[in-house]
Parts: sequence; structure tokens; C-alpha cells
Amino acid sequence: MEYNTKLRALERDLARPQARPQNAQRVERRVQRALGRNYVPDLVTYELRARGNAWDLRFDVDMVQFQRLIGERFGRTVLVTNRDSWSAAEVVEAYGRQQHVERVFRGLKGGGWLGWSPAYHWTDSKLQVHGFYCMLGVSLLQYLHRRAQAVWPGLTLEGMRTELQQVQQIDLLYAGEGEGTPPRLATVASSQSLAQTGLVAALGLEGLIPEPAAKGAG
Repeated sequence: MEYNTKLRALERDLARPQARPQNAQRVERRVQRALGRNYVPDLVTYELRARGNAWDLRFDVDMVQFQRLIGERFGRTVLVTNRDSWSAAEVVEAYGRQQHVERVFRGLKGGGWLGWSPAYHWTDSKLQVHGFYCMLGVSLLQYLHRRAQAVWPGLTLEGMRTELQQVQQIDLLYAGEGEGTPPRLATVASSQSLAQTGLVAALGLEGLIPEPAAKGAG
């Protein structure tokens, strides 16, 4: 779990003998930031003990509180909508699909793909154009993702990007055949896995990629 990773890292950092002196209030704030939100502060108990310039951090999960949250809160979501004509099943389906919209916004904000920032514009009209071609790029990426799923069902958008990033074109530069002759250039492709070969075919990229390099070449 994320909080466990953060607390473990903080535990190691605070225990370093060469750590800078930190007062209790500062250390408490760091622990609270590591715990985050969403009931985690209610679930995790911790103890801090000063040891010279360092601190000993010990933490554990309150199983009584955990069981109480399972019985009262976890797994229960109340959905409220003004779509009076929708059935309960349609409301639940629409709620489940919002994760796709949220993924798009995370991609735009995080800059992992088609990042909104930096936007070198200041006027409203140019920002609208900027937003338009960002969403146009998102639409194209979603289209490619649907085509990719035809050969690899269940493939995520991030997984598709990772696989395609490994399909690379390589320029091999060889010395000339004789003194004063120009070097020779050979363009080849990196070796492809079965999945990558299927993606290249599904997305129509064969014509853009040269033949793979033979084993032992060079």
C-alpha cells in the first residue's frame, strides 16, 4: 500500500545518525503527510521516540478499527444523480466509466502523454485552440488504443505506449570501404516481441519500420 511505502521510507530517513535535528512538531507533520487521507490516519497507529538527532518511528495497523471500517464504510458508495430517467444499472455503469475521463485528465495534467503544460499562450482564443488540439490528440490516442485491443485484449493505454516505445529505428554507421570513402549507413529496427509485432501490424506501422537487424550483425 502507498502509505506503507512512504512510512518505511520516512522511517529509514529519520533513523539516519547523520540526520539534521528536527523538532517533534516537524516530524509529526512529516508522518501525517506520509499517512495521507482516506481513513488511513484512523487505521495506522504510530510511535515516535527521539534518539539524539535521529528518531525511531514505529507503526502498525489497528485491526479493530480496520474491521469497524469494513463493516461501516468500505465497499459502500452512495451515488446521487439528476438523471431521473436512468435505471439503477445505467447510473452504476456511468459511474464506472468516469474512470476513463479521469485517466485522460491525469494524462493531461501529469504530462505523461499529450501534456497540457507548458502552454505558451495567454489569450483566451489561443488557449481554446491549445485545448482543442490536446483533446484531438487524446481522441487519436484512444482510437489507436481501440485498434491495439483487437490484437491484445485488455491492454492498457499505458501498456500500449510502453510497448511501442520499445519499437525503435537504429542507424548503424560503418567505416568506408577504402581510405577517403564516405561511411556507410544502414537503418534497421530493434528486435520485436510477438506482442510488439502484433501492435505494429494492427496500427499499420509496417511501412515505417525497416527490417529487423539480423542476429550477430555489426
